[in-house]
Amino acid sequence: MKSKTLAAAITVACSVLVPSIAQATNGYFSHGYGTKNKGMAGAGTALPQDAMISAVNVAGVVWVDRRMDVGLTLFSPHREYTQRSSTNNFPPAAIAGGMAPPWPVPVGSNPDFTGTVDSEENFFLIPHFAYAHPLDDSSALGVSLYGNGGMNTSYDRKDTTALPGTPGATGLGTYGGAMATPAAASTGVDLSQLALNLNYSRKLTDDFSLGGGLILSYQRFKARGLTPFGMLVSDGNPDNLSNKGYEGVFGWGAQIGALWKVNEQFSIGAAYQTKIDFEPFDDYSDLFAGKGDLDAPAFVNVGLAFKPRQDITLAFDIQHIWYSDVDALGNNTTSNLSLCLAGQTQHCLGANDGPGFGWEDMTVYKFGVQWDYKPDLTFRAGYSYGEQPVPSESVLFNVLAPAVIEQHFTLGLTKQIGKNMELNFAGMYAPKNDVDCGCSLPFSGGADSINIAMSQWELEMSVGLRF
Repeated sequence: MKSKTLAAAITVACSVLVPSIAQATNGYFSHGYGTKNKGMAGAGTALPQDAMISAVNVAGVVWVDRRMDVGLTLFSPHREYTQRSSTNNFPPAAIAGGMAPPWPVPVGSNPDFTGTVDSEENFFLIPHFAYAHPLDDSSALGVSLYGNGGMNTSYDRKDTTALPGTPGATGLGTYGGAMATPAAASTGVDLSQLALNLNYSRKLTDDFSLGGGLILSYQRFKARGLTPFGMLVSDGNPDNLSNKGYEGVFGWGAQIGALWKVNEQFSIGAAYQTKIDFEPFDDYSDLFAGKGDLDAPAFVNVGLAFKPRQDITLAFDIQHIWYSDVDALGNNTTSNLSLCLAGQTQHCLGANDGPGFGWEDMTVYKFGVQWDYKPDLTFRAGYSYGEQPVPSESVLFNVLAPAVIEQHFTLGLTKQIGKNMELNFAGMYAPKNDVDCGCSLPFSGGADSINIAMSQWELEMSVGLRF
């Protein structure tokens, strides 16, 4: 393929991908990468089938020959929160005396402040691109472009009781019987991450390969409607907390991988990706712990592939994601905010020990099956499970990012078109999962008052070209 064509494809993918990512599945990582991989629920660390294998295991690129894969995903997440309490944990005398607002945070949709509020913007188009280029019989270069995302919500003020907005249109210090802060039109956050994986893989023997990739990444973020939390920032000046528009920062990381084809029936693969070290978000230094520092967590994939007969392939992967190693994601919400309210500013928003989203590490188990029904037609199915990362004591913050999906059910197929072209399809359904709050903060509604929930479906199509 000519270099100009490759450059044009990357440019188009970049321009479309950055503003549209909303994939909050396993935390904010996708359940799979590449249409064939997604059709098997992400099981494929030991099963290289297209150039997108570099997003899963860079050691697999040398096994897929020269090819290009370009795809587009229609992703639809449904996100919501429910407020079950009609008041908050402030002392009744403080509410009656006008020193605290009467509503709990977040505000519901009914006249008594209870009720469910749905996030808007439920449809997203997400492209991907990958190219594998053999250098000789034992080595290859690869490039892939793909995204992660999530923390994408938009709760409209008009859907809340008396239009105060999701966090309530008042500061959390003195109330004085009036709305101290204007309500935002909507409340929510939007995080998108784009990764460019430049990789090299080599067969050390006829059945064993190693690979390494440099990951150049870009992320952008926007927060809206969070000004009521201004009195909780560590530096006392909430000028970089909310409503600053999009800010983009760059980062980098690396991935290494190995793949061993033990025999014609059995393969083993493993890959490790480092934490992506991003520049801090200066415009949101009062929101994220560490003065706006939001890195992408490290993860490891380990997988097996087995062919019990010539036309059937079974795959099993385990993925572990270290969310707790990123302070902005892993720091506990309730304990740090409680210390902040007690006057310990090192535990307030934006500080190194400030509150995060409280996400715990996540382990995901992925199972996939592939059936070569005919020489030109292949079917796939898959299932994955991973306990969602949000603990009950951190539900309040995660109203902004209800990434609580645990199960994925997938189907897929490949249809060969001529000698060098194939069409790939994959579908995913993630049933609704929810988490109740163990809230104790004074502005919350108390234990079990808040429920966050999410469900998803996805359709993906890609074209594979062999050269």
